[in-house]
Amino acid sequence: MNKIKNSKAFRIGLSILVAFILWFYVNNFDSTPQELKVNDVPVIFTGEELLMERGLMMSDCSHDTVDLTLSGNTSVLSKLDPRDLTVQVNLTGITTTGQHSLNYDVNFPDSVTNNMVDVKAASVQKITVDIVELYSKTIYIRGERLGTPAEGFMAGEMSFSEDTIVVSGEQLAVSNISYARVSVDLEGASENIVTVADFDLIDFNGDVVDKSSFRTNVENVQVTVPILRIKELPLEVKFIESPGSMYEDIVCDIEPKSITVAGASKNIAKLDYILLDEIDLSTVTQDTTFTIPIPLPAGSTNLSGEEEATVTITFQGLDTRAFTVTSENISYINEPEGKTVTVVTNEMEVTLRGPAAILDAVEPFNIRVVGDLSDVTADNGDYAVPAEVYVDGTDMAGAIGAYQITVRIQS
Repeated sequence: MNKIKNSKAFRIGLSILVAFILWFYVNNFDSTPQELKVNDVPVIFTGEELLMERGLMMSDCSHDTVDLTLSGNTSVLSKLDPRDLTVQVNLTGITTTGQHSLNYDVNFPDSVTNNMVDVKAASVQKITVDIVELYSKTIYIRGERLGTPAEGFMAGEMSFSEDTIVVSGEQLAVSNISYARVSVDLEGASENIVTVADFDLIDFNGDVVDKSSFRTNVENVQVTVPILRIKELPLEVKFIESPGSMYEDIVCDIEPKSITVAGASKNIAKLDYILLDEIDLSTVTQDTTFTIPIPLPAGSTNLSGEEEATVTITFQGLDTRAFTVTSENISYINEPEGKTVTVVTNEMEVTLRGPAAILDAVEPFNIRVVGDLSDVTADNGDYAVPAEVYVDGTDMAGAIGAYQITVRIQS
């Protein structure tokens, strides 16, 4: 037994046990205060919103951090994380401008109460704040585009959830702010961009201002940038044909022949051309040049700039000839039920267009004029109604222009 007690291993083990017992006692039962030095404890402020309601604001403070010497039980101090400490200054009692020296409270984590730790020393006893009148100014938001959209696309006009921002602070500093700038990266974009973005305050020299000295009514804004597809589209005219007015008998020239547009992909991706108008060739009585407004796909922009197209129609290899149609060849269809219809028009002149040899072979009795009474009311009276001209015996000649006959409706 004595050999065991006198052995080196026994003495080392006993020393460790005694040390542990002393450590456990000191940390749990020894009430002798210990000290802990904590540097750079951050200063925070409460009541700034109330200051603003009073038309005031804090422009500066004497200290951003405070060094503290804390005293307390070792077991408490050992569990205290200095990063959880703050020094809090209450501004709610301030009602005037100028310098105010204020006391502060040390905020401990929830696991530590004030009676468990004492502040034995501090690098400063009070925090001095400068209070000035709050000045507000409304500034506009401007967008800044960074990068380039994907090939074949362009950026449309940037829009914001807010048109303006209210900036508050010292009057001299706020007065020097010109606008708020929102920057959006467009590099490689092929779809609309909708994002929430921060903003910079820009002074009248074009420099970025440190926002920490100011208060704004919003922290960020939602930005929308339409990304538009660019596409060149030919201009076309659709023709309605009839005998003597066939597409193969004309030469049509359109200037410009195409325009370049930018618009939402869903609106222009499947478009192959822009239709200017639908023209009934029988209403074009001679070689003609006229202008037509260029319609744009919904939500598109005309990048070329031309707002009208010039359309020239030239007839080739056709002649025109006037014929007089008499009452025997003037009739009507769709007379009103229960009414008597009398054709008042006894004769009328019509103009036919077609190859010369075909026109030479046409006789007046080959031409029929038929009025349509579909839109005539049942009331008695004389009515001018639209009429169609038919040329029997050929499909290579037809009437040009518009015609009508007069009829009398009686009970």
